[in-house]
Amino acid sequence: MVSFNSSLLREKFTIHDPLDGSSETGAPVLALSNRMVVELVSKSGQNKERFIIRTHNMHSCVRIAARLIRTYHTTGPILVRGKDFEWEAIWDQIVNEYEYEYNPQRWASIYNNGKVLFEAGERHPFLDVIEKCDALNKGEYEKAIPVAESAFKQLGREVTIEYDANVALVTDMDDKQARCGVILRGPSRTTTFNFAVFPKKEPVLNIPQILTSSAAFLEGIQLAFMIGMNNEKIRLGIIERFSHEEKQTREARRRLSRLNAEIANLESACDVRYRPERPEFPHIVMDAEKLAEKILKAPPPKPKEDKPAE
Repeated sequence: MVSFNSSLLREKFTIHDPLDGSSETGAPVLALSNRMVVELVSKSGQNKERFIIRTHNMHSCVRIAARLIRTYHTTGPILVRGKDFEWEAIWDQIVNEYEYEYNPQRWASIYNNGKVLFEAGERHPFLDVIEKCDALNKGEYEKAIPVAESAFKQLGREVTIEYDANVALVTDMDDKQARCGVILRGPSRTTTFNFAVFPKKEPVLNIPQILTSSAAFLEGIQLAFMIGMNNEKIRLGIIERFSHEEKQTREARRRLSRLNAEIANLESACDVRYRPERPEFPHIVMDAEKLAEKILKAPPPKPKEDKPAE
């Protein structure tokens, strides 16, 4: 039986280093990341592999996890392939056209036992330090921060690290049932919606497909909020017609349609039950528009240019 249990964390490390000259104001350094642990076990139980995924955004983290699970259970263990494993191909499949065009800050890193197996884009180097410390503690993640502080102290640097994290997704699934909880953080309140998945057309569940649908919810909720805010900015003239932002909003609507299709495919293949109800992206767009109406103001009119004398 194939199973998968994990959580997606949104993390923020605040690093206070009195000897760090990178900031003239002495302000602390921030290291932001999304993190997911992927533990893979063969059906025989004899092979086990553990990966840590860190990414710039939430949905990419979950999609990489889905790809690793699919690859492991269809073509076999990953670590034994060494440098021959096509990490770059997985990343290329994850980065869709919208992401490629409108998120130049995208990055990802994948670790095993504290070592970087794959990296794309630029991340904060402190994240590598934390993963090395986690490996020293054999996966006792809560102890990684004091270990990191101790390591800096041995180098003569009295570094203090503040850690803040919140859960964005919780998964508990196997071949016969899956349960996922998605945390929605809005400007005024935080809510949670859960969905359970059971086999319908096929005898067993497709765990990577369920994870991909979870990623579609995470990405879709963010896009829907951005679309709603930008719709009001366009109406007020804050975003000008034919600008990069106006084009991004238009392309985001197309991307949202594709995400809806991904979720609809899961609902067609499986019995999906939502509690309390499935988030509808159009409703999120409208809620964001209403919020934007309250907090945004139209820019002042541009001064008229004097016409040259004829």
